Amino acid sequence: MRKPATSASTRRRVRLPLPAVRVAIWQAACELITAGESREISAVLAGRFNTGERIIDAVLVAEGMRHERTAAALKTGILGALELARDAGAAIDTELSDVA
Repeated sequence: MRKPATSASTRRRVRLPLPAVRVAIWQAACELITAGESREISAVLAGRFNTGERIIDAVLVAEGMRHERTAAALKTGILGALELARDAGAAIDTELSDVA
């Protein structure tokens, strides 16, 4: 029995390494960039971590997304906390104006 032909639109899922390995890949990429590495980062890391460039690319994008989302959550939290602090300060002014 033949396997069905795969179409060009069928995508194979990239299996990402364990979280600790993903962090190690991210850190290695950062070090290479900082050191001014002129070679293709994916190729260098693929050789270093004995995996394919496609997996390295997926890891770098996933880790970048993680950092971007973490930063967005922190920014949202800080802005929310500042707004609450302003409101709390304004509430005191309102309460004191009722007393005087």
